[in-house]
Amino acid sequence: MIRKRTLIFVIVTIALLLVSSGIINLHLDLRLLALTPKILKYKGLIQKYAAKENLDPRLICALIAQESGFDEKARSAVGAQGLTQLMPKTAKELGVDDPLDAEQNIAGAARHLHTLYHVFPESQPDHQHQLVLASYNAGLGRVRDAQALARHQQKANPLLWEPVRKALSQLTQQHASIHKQVWGSEAPPHGYFEGFNETSNYVKRVMHYYGRLCFYGEVLFFL
Repeated sequence: MIRKRTLIFVIVTIALLLVSSGIINLHLDLRLLALTPKILKYKGLIQKYAAKENLDPRLICALIAQESGFDEKARSAVGAQGLTQLMPKTAKELGVDDPLDAEQNIAGAARHLHTLYHVFPESQPDHQHQLVLASYNAGLGRVRDAQALARHQQKANPLLWEPVRKALSQLTQQHASIHKQVWGSEAPPHGYFEGFNETSNYVKRVMHYYGRLCFYGEVLFFL
């Protein structure tokens, strides 16, 4: 029989290996667990509009966890509002009169995500999720510019996230000479983009939440 001390050592060692390898992110995992009551509070609305727009409710849930931590009154420094942090212009385009109303906010974001998913129909699911999330965070125009840059500069598949992620980092003024080769102008069609790190980290975090929700969503969150 394995001694108790040895068993504890083995468990701790495995946990540390999982953390160091990135399989477990203690900060994000504990934050998601702490959000359980709020997830349960809003899961009915999430499931309602996910079904309406043919989306995975776990993806919407992961997005909200990252965007606002399920604070329906959240406001960002740049003006984004509500659970899914809709920008005023986007909210208006989506027909959302009150972004701080939870149902309107989730409904609007679901419509927006539905549109974005239809932009990348040929991408495999994981890549499609990441391209959609990058578009949600940085704007579809930025991702389109990055796809064009990936296709030209890297001779890479623009339907895959990694080459697009790399190309997003090249939409800065420092890479004006490359832009001129692609578009004949020093600036990309949708302007320079300095938010690469933010968008890259955003996609990574939402996908981490999504993975966790897929793993134990039915048990803890009933999603």
